Amino acid sequence: MSEPQQPPAQPYQGQPYPGQPQPGPPQPGPPLVALAISLVVTLAFPFIIRSLYETVAIGAVGAVGNGLVLVVAVVALILGLLAVRRPGQQILAGIAIGISASAIAGIVLSWLSNLAFALIYS
Repeated sequence: MSEPQQPPAQPYQGQPYPGQPQPGPPQPGPPLVALAISLVVTLAFPFIIRSLYETVAIGAVGAVGNGLVLVVAVVALILGLLAVRRPGQQILAGIAIGISASAIAGIVLSWLSNLAFALIYS
C-alpha cells in the first residue's frame, strides 16, 4: 500500500490562504474626514460667534467640534500606524500619519493655550 501524501508544512508562506481577500492599499479616509470636520468647524466659527452671544455656548460648540476632530484624528493615527506595518506601498500610510498627527498636535496645543489664558486672565 502506498502512504498518504502529506501536504508541505507551510504551503502559503507569506501569502493569504486561497479564497481569503487580499489586503488592498490603505485608504486615506479617516484623516481626510478629520480634515473635513476641522475645516467645517473653522469656517462655521464666525457664523456661530455672530448667532450665539453667550461665550459659554461658543466655547461649547468649539469644544464639541474639536473633540470630534480629535477622536477621528486618533483613529486615523492608529490606522496609519497599522498600515505602515503592511507590505507594499506606504505613502498613503505616511500621509495619514502626518495629517492626523498635525491635527492632534494642533488641537492639544490649542486647548492648552486656551486653558493657560483662562487661568491667567480669570
